[in-house]
Amino acid sequence: MEDYERAAASRHADVNALLDAESPRAIAAAHLGGVSVECKLKSLVIRYHSIASWDENSRRKKDPKLGQPIPRPGHGLMTTLRLMDLVYRRAKADPMFLRHLDRVMHPAGATSLDFIELRYVAKELDEKSLSDWKQSFHYVSNWLKKNEAI
Repeated sequence: MEDYERAAASRHADVNALLDAESPRAIAAAHLGGVSVECKLKSLVIRYHSIASWDENSRRKKDPKLGQPIPRPGHGLMTTLRLMDLVYRRAKADPMFLRHLDRVMHPAGATSLDFIELRYVAKELDEKSLSDWKQSFHYVSNWLKKNEAI
C-alpha cells in the first residue's frame, strides 16, 4: 500500500517551498496542500481501522464499520473523514475545523473548483483567497496532528 504518511509530509514540504519562493506559486501550493491533507487523512483511516490494504475489513473495536470493508476513498476530504466515526464526531464538534477543511477542499471558496481541479487553472489565487487558504491549511494540518492519536 502507498506510504500516505510520508507522502503527506513530502507534499507539506512542497507547499512550504512553493509559498516561500521569490515568486510564490499559489495554485500549485493549494493543489499540493489538498493532496497533503488527503494523504494524511488516508494514513489516519489505515491506522484507525488497522488495515493493510483497501477493501480489507475494519478491525476497529466499537466502530460501526467493524468487520466491514474499508473502501479506498477518492479525493473528497469529508468522505475520507467520515470513514472514521470517532474522528468524524470530533470534527463535527469543531465547526471551525469543518470550515477550514472545506477551504482546503475549495481553495478559492466553496463554490469554486476543488483542490484536484486546480491543476488545470492557469491564473494564480488572489491575495485574499491565498491568505484564507493558508490559514485553513495550517489549522487543518495542526488539527489532524493533534487528533491523530484517536
